[in-house]
Amino acid sequence: MTTSTPTRTADPALGKHDFTTPARQSFNWGAFTERWALVGGLLVLVLICMAVFPQFRTASLFTTMVNAQSLVLLLGLTATVVLRLGDFDLSVAQTMVATGALVAQLTKMGVPSGLAVLIGLGLGVVVGLVNALLVVRIGVDSFVATLGSFTALSGFAYLLTNSRIISGIPDEFVNFSRSQLLGIPLISWYAWALVIVLWYVYQRTPLGRYSLFIGGNRNAARLSGVPVNRIRTGAYVVSGLLASFIGVCFIGYFGAVDPSVGSQYMLQPFAAAFLGATAISVGRFNAFGTVAALYLLTVGITALQLLGAQTWVSNVFYGVALMVAVTAAKLAGSRRGGGHTR
Repeated sequence: MTTSTPTRTADPALGKHDFTTPARQSFNWGAFTERWALVGGLLVLVLICMAVFPQFRTASLFTTMVNAQSLVLLLGLTATVVLRLGDFDLSVAQTMVATGALVAQLTKMGVPSGLAVLIGLGLGVVVGLVNALLVVRIGVDSFVATLGSFTALSGFAYLLTNSRIISGIPDEFVNFSRSQLLGIPLISWYAWALVIVLWYVYQRTPLGRYSLFIGGNRNAARLSGVPVNRIRTGAYVVSGLLASFIGVCFIGYFGAVDPSVGSQYMLQPFAAAFLGATAISVGRFNAFGTVAALYLLTVGITALQLLGAQTWVSNVFYGVALMVAVTAAKLAGSRRGGGHTR
C-alpha cells in the first residue's frame, strides 16, 4: 500500500511555502466566487440596466461610458504601481494637470510639440524623484508627502496658466487622443494597452512578485536581498512618468487645460484601484481588477443619473465606494496574507 505525501514548493520571491498533493482536489467554489464576484456583479448590473433603461441597449452609450472613463482608468492603473508596494502616490492627478498646463504653454510660446512633450515628461520624472526622496530616502509618510506634492503642483498649474483656462491646443495633441481606431478614440486604446503591460509585469515578472513581497513585509524583503529602496524609487519615477504621459492625453482629449480640475480626478482612480483589489487577484492591487471596478462604478453612476439623480451623487457614490473598497481590500489581504493593501 502506498500513500501520497505532500509536495512542498517554495516561491523564492515571496518567501512562502505551498503544500499540494498529487491527489485530485475538489473545485474551490468559495475562492472562485471571491475572485469573480465583482466581475459577475458588473455583468448583472449591466443586464438589469439594459432591462430598465432603453439607453443601455445602444452601443453608443457603452462607447460613451468607456471613452469618458479613459483618463480615470489610466490614473487608476498608474496608482497601482505604488500601491502594490504599500505606499501612496496622491499626486498623479495633479501631475497630469500640471504637465498638461506646461506642455500647452510651451507650445503657445513656439516650442516644438515634440520638445514640449519631452519637457512635460521630464516634469513627471522630477515629481517622481522628489516623492521618492521624501518617502524612500527621508522616510516621510507617503500619504502626507504626496498630498503635499499634489498641493504644490496645483499651485504650479495655476502659475503656468495665470489661473485661466488655456484653449487652442495644437491639432497633433488632439489627434493623439481623439483619433479613432475601430470607432474608439486612441486614448481608450492607450488605457487598455497599459492594462496589458501592467498585467504582464505584475503576474509574469520577478519585479511583480518583488512588489508584493515589499508591500507585504518590507523588512523581510530587504533581509532576503530584494533591492527595496531601488524598487520603491523606481515605482515613484514610473508613476510620475505615466502621470505626465496622461497629461499629454488630457490636453488632447479636452482640447484645453483647466488648472482647477486636478481635485476632480483625485478620488476616482483610488476608488477603482482599491475596489479592484477585491477581484481577480484578491487582496492584491491588479490591472484587470481595476478595470472591472471602474466600469462597475461607471455603470452604477450612469444608472443613477438616468434615474434623475443630481451631479453630487457621483461624489457620494465614489466616496462610499472607496470606503467599502478599502475595507474589503484590507480584509481580503489579511485573510490571504498577501499583498499589503492599506
